[in-house]
Amino acid sequence: MSNIHPFNLFPARPSRLGKGFAVRARNRFNLLVPTSSFRGAVLDLGSNTFKLLLAEQTGSTLRIHHEKAYPVRLGEGVALSGRLLPSARRRALSVLRLLEHKIRAFHPHQTLAVGTGTLRRAKNSKSFLLPASKILKKPIRLLSGHEEGRVIALAARSLASTLSPRFHIDLGGGSIEIIDSLRPIRPRIFSLNLGCVAVRDTLLSQHPPSPHQWIQAFHSIRKALKRIPVPTRKSHATFSGGTGHAYACLIRRKNMKARKLEGFSLSLTTLESLILRLLPLSLPQLRALPGMPTDRASLALPAFLVLRETMLRLRLSCVQLTTHGLRYGVWLDSLAPCPIRKIVR
Repeated sequence: MSNIHPFNLFPARPSRLGKGFAVRARNRFNLLVPTSSFRGAVLDLGSNTFKLLLAEQTGSTLRIHHEKAYPVRLGEGVALSGRLLPSARRRALSVLRLLEHKIRAFHPHQTLAVGTGTLRRAKNSKSFLLPASKILKKPIRLLSGHEEGRVIALAARSLASTLSPRFHIDLGGGSIEIIDSLRPIRPRIFSLNLGCVAVRDTLLSQHPPSPHQWIQAFHSIRKALKRIPVPTRKSHATFSGGTGHAYACLIRRKNMKARKLEGFSLSLTTLESLILRLLPLSLPQLRALPGMPTDRASLALPAFLVLRETMLRLRLSCVQLTTHGLRYGVWLDSLAPCPIRKIVR
């Protein structure tokens, strides 16, 4: 009985990202089937926000108990100095203590925490990862750009409400991941240091930017995107990240709940109009715009420019927003006892 766990009367299934426990049993036909519900926590330690997912899966239904993005600005200054700022570390660790209390109160069977672009890039990332691991009482898995793209693509393909499009774009604070699923079994994954925080800090730090800054940013982004092959014909894509939420809030001129934006269409022509509207504004003017999320004022213009250039490169006239980003991919890859068919909030 030594291999029996309190929440699982059957041997555990190892996961890719950690030692996960999937609650499974075998029926009389010797087929694996899910048994009791499984409670898990996924923490995405991003460059601009920490995203926490607390959920419970019973069979193929995933019930969301808590899902929220917490602003931390961990990546502030990393693109310039290559190091995490002491103030950013303190801020992020303070938020992490709050999240650890939320996770502990939820009593999950397993918790997975993953780090992304900023923690890959910062030379002193261990100065955050070590104390963060002590707070969470478990190691934090630092994903490579390719692994991050693979897990994001898994969520995009598995949870798409329509037929899975060829491309998925995930724009974070430290990097952008572009997944080309022309061959779904072996998708091509590109990870570029074009996150909105990185572009703001290195290319568009002034509000409004000078003409020289704007032209330099424009050419630098286009040069970086040349790694991505141009499709021979027009394609379709899904898009995830806080940039999509900021776009929808500004278009609707009111703050909207991110979870209600699944399937929201983001068009290239509207995006270009929005860029022209934001371009001449100062930071106080950006903050005062109806619908502007409080943590996105300094990031909106760089993020929109990166997204515009990416869409032009991929020959996309629009993208469909999805709220099923990295944290859902981690759940599917490492925690899910079986494929998810339904999400209940």
